[in-house]
Amino acid sequence: MNEHDALQVLLVKSFETQAPDNELLSEAERREATRTALDAVGPQAAPDAFIAARAQAASMGLARRVSVLDWLLERRGWHSTWLLVAIGIGLLVGITADVFGNGKQLNLLAPPAWLVILWNLGVYIVLCLRLFGGEPRKASPRAGWTRSAAATLSNFRFRRLQKLALSSAPPSRALNDFGLAWTRASLPLATARLVTLLHATSAAVAVALIIGMYVRGLVFDYRVAWGSTFLDTESVHTLLSCLLAPALWLSGIQLPDVAQMEALRDAAVLDRGQASAAPWIHLYAIMLFITVVLPRTLLACWSGWQAHRMSGHFPLSLDEQYYRNLLRAQRNEPIRIHILPYAQTLAGDAEQNLRRILELAFDNSPQIELAGTTPLGGEDDLSGLPASLAHTTHLVALFDMTTTPETEYHGAFLSALAAAQVPVIIVVNESSFANRFREYQQRLTERREAWTAFGRTVHKNPLFFDLVSPHMTSYVTALRSSIDELTAA
Repeated sequence: MNEHDALQVLLVKSFETQAPDNELLSEAERREATRTALDAVGPQAAPDAFIAARAQAASMGLARRVSVLDWLLERRGWHSTWLLVAIGIGLLVGITADVFGNGKQLNLLAPPAWLVILWNLGVYIVLCLRLFGGEPRKASPRAGWTRSAAATLSNFRFRRLQKLALSSAPPSRALNDFGLAWTRASLPLATARLVTLLHATSAAVAVALIIGMYVRGLVFDYRVAWGSTFLDTESVHTLLSCLLAPALWLSGIQLPDVAQMEALRDAAVLDRGQASAAPWIHLYAIMLFITVVLPRTLLACWSGWQAHRMSGHFPLSLDEQYYRNLLRAQRNEPIRIHILPYAQTLAGDAEQNLRRILELAFDNSPQIELAGTTPLGGEDDLSGLPASLAHTTHLVALFDMTTTPETEYHGAFLSALAAAQVPVIIVVNESSFANRFREYQQRLTERREAWTAFGRTVHKNPLFFDLVSPHMTSYVTALRSSIDELTAA
């Protein structure tokens, strides 16, 4: 799955999940998209290939309904010209900088070139510490301001899109969700691209500095000198021998001896031939090349290769329930859900609403069966339950909030369900309790806390639904999150 495929997948996912009542994509369009994808890639295709093909088919219908999607789907997020612009900026900065400092005299101890070299060496040290130190490798280039800048870069092109969609609530909600999802998913790719630009810019700055030194050396007569309050001539000679050692070895240029270095300390000798800046320009140019240009170019190539690889094989996780439902449809595997009420019988409207919530959470594909109500204390009679649930994929343990959760009853009921080795979702129907204590919200909060504490004892998070007056969107979202947690566990 490449970058554009992943963008379509996340876009379709947001439009399907953020409008559970099929406001944006009808059930017929969803089934048609699945059928088209199966015809295109087949039921045995790789999961990412099928999901990408289905997203492509569904996005065509969405684009006809939401016109701004054409702008998004046709717009490229990355242009090679960005790299050229970054290099151009680096060259402009470097060529306009005066690497010699003020005047036509080069101070051997403090040329601005050393600032560039030391800064880049500091960057390499930080990169090495993150790569070989105790931090996780995944945090290497993706921490601090770099991560924030990459997130801004990734989300920049969606600002206009969100403004264009503000006139319609469902599309706006879906686009906002897509923007957040895309920013999270594309952050590694955006970071790699940003790091590539930074390395390329740094290398371009150093190249321009080198060019600038030689250009100025051709048209002006630069001389060298040095001065220090704390260092004597021998110390300066030793210091420069160490700092310029790589350039001295590569170029074969001989460093002036101590006596010559002492002569350069006297401003009166600046007119002499030995005060010419030419050999020093060569040395500093070599130092800039081996400490900045070469490493930064290699790092830019490495980051660019990583970005190219991620763009062609986008790192999109398919572990969420939404994708699992689609893959079940690809394999023609039905989802079977058993609702098991405990100590309550669902009324007609409450049953229909619960069924609808489950259908929306599983993308209109599950087979739902409502079992008979288990009476209080009847959990001991569930010994034959595991055999009857052999083909069930999910269980819904339905409790009523009017009762206080008790380990010997509700806990034992859940233990009996656990024997079926099927994911169990706890739903607490709060409609009766909320209606009885409508004017006492504190009672509702306290009872929710009691059920939440009970849920922790059985290592599950209960879902609180008012099945008489349901808030479909929030309930479907909460149910999908619960299913994802069960699967991850």
